[in-house]
Amino acid sequence: MQSQLSSMLDRNAEAVAVGGLADAGIALAAAVVALPEEARWPAFAGVAAGGLVGGYLAGRLAGGSWRNRVRSGLLAGLVGGAVLAVAVWWSLQPGTPAGALWSVNYLLATGAAWLPPGFAARYDALLGVGAALVCATVYVAEGALAGGAAPGGESEIVVIRE
Repeated sequence: MQSQLSSMLDRNAEAVAVGGLADAGIALAAAVVALPEEARWPAFAGVAAGGLVGGYLAGRLAGGSWRNRVRSGLLAGLVGGAVLAVAVWWSLQPGTPAGALWSVNYLLATGAAWLPPGFAARYDALLGVGAALVCATVYVAEGALAGGAAPGGESEIVVIRE
């Protein structure tokens, strides 16, 4: 019994590592690769959906019940989301390459026009941290959804016979 549990935990840890590394790789590439202006928005859309990749990989590799796949996808999203949050925060600093995460900077700059005067100037640093946390949360939610949607081992469907 304990060897089965140990085997399952090892498989889950491996699945989370693979999914988290996939998410982290997408986030790091988005931060450091400069892109031409016309490619930034499509690349940002791909990065925004990147949590689905890691979550699917984690859920698929973990297998087992639906809950186990969701948990693995969620944990992979946490790993990738943490890296994405740092990447977004870093991409908002002066002198960084204008890559896929440039779009976050653009949304903050144009969205600040809707804020009360002086608010953006007063809370400039917090707006960047908030944007980073929002992006990380998207990866966590996508990871959990994709992990649960990934095909797994045992089914939790109960068949009722008359």
